[in-house]
Parts: sequence; C-alpha cells; structure tokens
Amino acid sequence: MTGFIETAKSFLVPHYIFNVLLCFTYFFLKTTRPMCTFLFYDCKLELKEWEWLTFLACIIVIKNRRQTNFLSYISTACMFGKALNFLLFLKQGPIYGLCFAIPCLLHLIFCPEPAYAGPENLTYFRGSHLPDEIERDKRISWVIAFYAAWSPACISFAPIFAEVSSEYSLPNLKFGKLDGSRYPDIAKKYNIDTSTWSKQLPAVILFQEGKEKSRLPILDAKNKVVKYNFQKENFIRDIGLNDAFHQCKKTCPKEKKPKETEPKNNTADKDSDSKKKD
Repeated sequence: MTGFIETAKSFLVPHYIFNVLLCFTYFFLKTTRPMCTFLFYDCKLELKEWEWLTFLACIIVIKNRRQTNFLSYISTACMFGKALNFLLFLKQGPIYGLCFAIPCLLHLIFCPEPAYAGPENLTYFRGSHLPDEIERDKRISWVIAFYAAWSPACISFAPIFAEVSSEYSLPNLKFGKLDGSRYPDIAKKYNIDTSTWSKQLPAVILFQEGKEKSRLPILDAKNKVVKYNFQKENFIRDIGLNDAFHQCKKTCPKEKKPKETEPKNNTADKDSDSKKKD
C-alpha cells in the first residue's frame, strides 16, 4: 500500500498530468461537442482512426513488457500516444498538426520529467579514474553502472540504482557510475558496447578484490547479450548484492571511537593550592 501511495504521489506532477492530457487531445476534441462541430466535419471517429488506435495499443503492450516501473510504462505509452495524435491532427491539415506540436514542444521544455530526488551514495567516475580506483584498494568492492544519457533504459534504471546504493553502501562496498557514451574506451575495456544500437546499456559490474565477480546483462557462450529486465528485486538477486553485502559487513573496518578525556578534579587542585598557601 505504501508503494502505491508513493507511486501516486510521483505521478501527480505537471509532467505526467499534461503528458496524459496531450495523449487524449485528439479523441476528446473529435468526440466532444461543441468543439468537434467547429474543428471537424463530424463528431465520430472514423474506422481507420479506430484501426490506428488498436495498432497503438498493440505497440504499447509490446514495448512496455520490460519496463521497470509504472511511471516508465506511462512515459512510453504517452510517447506513442502523442505520436499518434500528431498523425491524426496532421491528417486533418498541416495547421492542425502544427497547433498540436506547439503544446507538445512547450511541455517538453517547461515540464520535463522529474529527476530522482531520493537518497543516493554514488561516485561518478571520469575516464581512467575508474580502473585506477578499482586497483588502488582491492579490499573495497565496487558496483559500477555503465550508462548513456540518451538511453531510455538507463534513465529508467537510474533511480533504482541510486536507491540501492543508499541501502547497501558500506565503507568497503561502494557504488559508482560511468558515462560509457563519453568514455567508450573505458567501457570497451570491460567488454561493454556503447554504440547507438547497443542492447548492453545499462550494464552493471560487481568488482571484488579488483576483479569482475558478476555482471548484468550477462553474455552467452557466443558473447551475445542476453536481454535483462532491470527491476530492483531482480537486480539485487542476480548481481549477487546480498552476498557481497554480508561478506563486506563481516570485514568492514570498525570506526575508531575517540578516547574520552578524564575530567580534571578541580576540588583536589583547590585543596592542594590552599595547603601550599598555609
């Protein structure tokens, strides 16, 4: 129940509300009087429009099979919904299409998708800093996520990885990220493809004692990427994070407590001073 309430609160923001409204703009105007009488020849959807709507529903179901959460599902559905609305308005005339494209552009500029604002414990690496840090102290285990800013899958996975980092971080179990699209040489060193058509992003590698322990998505015998659904529970289980956490917790260096200074006995000092005076 708590998860549902949190999702509902995340959904009730201008970005998602206006996104959904834009998806239903054409169908609302085409079937609602008196708007439809001024804008269109009739107030009913044509057979071809129903066919396009059915086709859109099929596309949304296929594309959303591996979405990590409800908000990602809504974002993908709205993207295809707005594309269909634009085509339907454009079918009525170029002016109609332009009038719909303008609010879509304004929505993109002034109501962007809200970024993750929860707790995180991440280190962002640049270039060769990543391999240097992994080799510097092999007592520290690292969970590194390779991502690309243009990848929708990476954007969807970002809040999950940030949340996990805040829950599992230890002094000897750390989490980091590297933009593989900006540093393709480093990504290639770890056998990660960062090209535009790559199916390997996001990629997460667990390093223990300076060596790769596990990775997601995995590679098969032919070195091909096996598709993976990055949901929180699946990710924690398949990367072996619980085992790594318990191992690191056993060997985690204990923080040294500062020594407590003994309070001075002021009364004794005063007595000694008085004796000297006598």
